[in-house]
Amino acid sequence: MKPSIVMKEKSSIKPSASAPAGFEEEIKTWPLEKCFEELETIVAALEGESIPLEESLRMFERGMVLSRRCSTELTSIEKKIKMVIENSNGEPRLVDFEQESSDE
Repeated sequence: MKPSIVMKEKSSIKPSASAPAGFEEEIKTWPLEKCFEELETIVAALEGESIPLEESLRMFERGMVLSRRCSTELTSIEKKIKMVIENSNGEPRLVDFEQESSDE
C-alpha cells in the first residue's frame, strides 16, 4: 500500500519552481528583501507542509540559490558600511565597519 501525502495548505510555490540556471540570473535583478521573502516562504513550506519528495528537493535547491544570493549580498553590504567615529580632536572620521568591529 502506497502512503498518501496530504497537502495542508496550498503552497505559493509551484512544482515547476525549481532552481534552473536561469533562476540564478533572474534573482540577480530582485531586491534583497524579495529574496529573503521567497526564502522564508520556502522554509515555511518545507517545515509545515507534507509535500512530495520531488517537490521538496526542487524547493530546497531554489532555497539554496536564494540563500547564496542573500549571503553574498549581505557580505557586500557589510563591506560598504562606514561608521562615523570621532578622532582625538572631536572631529568625525570614517572607518570601515570591519576595521572597527575587529578593534573591539
